[in-house]
Amino acid sequence: MMKIHRCALRISTLLPAAVAVVLAACGDPSGPAEDNSLAPGQSKAVGGTTVTVEGGSTGSENVLVLVDTALTDSARTKVSYTVTVTGTGAAGAVSLPATALVPSPQGPALRAAGVTAPELDISYGARLNARDRTRLQRGFSAARAAYRARSTAAGGISRSLGVAPPQVGDIINFNVGTDDACDDIVTRAGRVVAIGTQSIVVADTQNPSGGFTTADYQRFAARFDTLVYPLDVANFGAPGDVDANSKILLLFTSAVNELTPRNSESYVAGFFYNRDLFPTNNTPQFGPGCAGSNYSELFYLLAPDPTGLVNGNVRKTSFVDSVTTSVIAHEFEHLINASRRLYITQGVEEFEVGWLDEGLAHVAEELLFYRESGVSPKANLDSIAIRSSDKIRFAFNNDQSSNSSRYHDFLAAPSKNSPFRADDSLSTRGATWNLLRYLADRKGTSEAATWLALVRGPSAGNANLKAVFGGDLSARVRDWSVSHYMDDLISGLPAEFTQESWNWHSLYKAIYKAPYPLEVKALTGGTASGELIEGSSAYYRFSIPPNTSATLTLSPGGPIAARVVRIR
Repeated sequence: MMKIHRCALRISTLLPAAVAVVLAACGDPSGPAEDNSLAPGQSKAVGGTTVTVEGGSTGSENVLVLVDTALTDSARTKVSYTVTVTGTGAAGAVSLPATALVPSPQGPALRAAGVTAPELDISYGARLNARDRTRLQRGFSAARAAYRARSTAAGGISRSLGVAPPQVGDIINFNVGTDDACDDIVTRAGRVVAIGTQSIVVADTQNPSGGFTTADYQRFAARFDTLVYPLDVANFGAPGDVDANSKILLLFTSAVNELTPRNSESYVAGFFYNRDLFPTNNTPQFGPGCAGSNYSELFYLLAPDPTGLVNGNVRKTSFVDSVTTSVIAHEFEHLINASRRLYITQGVEEFEVGWLDEGLAHVAEELLFYRESGVSPKANLDSIAIRSSDKIRFAFNNDQSSNSSRYHDFLAAPSKNSPFRADDSLSTRGATWNLLRYLADRKGTSEAATWLALVRGPSAGNANLKAVFGGDLSARVRDWSVSHYMDDLISGLPAEFTQESWNWHSLYKAIYKAPYPLEVKALTGGTASGELIEGSSAYYRFSIPPNTSATLTLSPGGPIAARVVRIR
């Protein structure tokens, strides 16, 4: 099959309301027309509003990908589009060709998050921090002044212990109130149960009986010291140290259990609260201070509750143990990001935009998977690879299955979801994580340097992405959108249409025992229309009969990029 020839563009002035770009013949005007056919995997951009594609001698199956490339940090604005087609045949099956799916033989189960347990409500901390974002950002300068002074008069949990470092058995008072960042004070006593090189583990004295043993808490301290702390610090940087103890506190408290109502379909497993990085004392810049702050680097974590004493929700020790390490890795990224923006990076006056901070926290979960499984990024992991050992499979189920599930949610409705939305939905989280993975794989430099650069700032949101990944972010988002359909579908794809680390066609077939979830519509002639938000995409599959051509005309209401890719 002939390759596409480069040729000049002829501008048609037949349409008064829009300029149509059509492909002119190459070379001598009396010579043969340009070959507009595509080989499988090749693509053409709808450069202006119109593109012509030939079916070739055997006909072809193709997909039209539409992407709204106007990128904002909220993705609220909708734009309408209409596609008019002529010369297309029946689209055949709208789903992906079954022959393209990697076989998924029977083997040990891969878990979809939430299938055998309530769905993890990972958004709880994000909602708290979004609610109090503006108020706390006004206190940046006061917090920095207190941090430079670093005196015990600034408040924090050290006031319960004087200047002595904590010892196992000490009792520390904490505020676990969350109705208001600074004014809701609910005091709980916590006993220091383990101390590691980087960690202090504290158990709420009101936790239900029958939970973790001292040995369990010591294991969490060791797991944080040797696994989570070095992993997150290597990739996102070290946090500040407001309480001057050089350690992170892990507070296992039934106050977290109380956040989940009886018989809820989701549960809160832990969170980090920005307020705990702010001083409690009065300052001119920060008004009355933040009395509710614990002024310490800490996480709030779910406590085991074997009999369901709290709200009737049973939380067995084995269940809490299986989910907590991933939660800690996630929340530690939030702590690092907030702490570095507040106390370390110069010229920053705001926290990271919610969707990007959450995306990076989900990257932390994926990095934990790589560390615990012993595999690496860019390995195009499929179901066979994940099932190849218990070590890899357990790591996927514990650390990466939630990212897998959230990305699955995004693919099911790609025109309604975006990596840049401010709604903090699971679909947004899945899209943002997958976009960051795609961009990091395509960047070609050290992963750790990439993640560090995103946390370093000083910009936030899309400006931060452009600073790290380049100003052509819109083009990268367009190619990433094509990869949702094309990755691992056929061989010989251009690299920009692939996702180097994961084979989702294979994995989703194994996990869900169902077709690949991407929403794809048939385009058989006439017109099709819809709406997109910034960063979202739509997919239309169509065929071209042998020895004919099809013409597609796009009437966008905004900055919509479009590509036609031949499937077969």
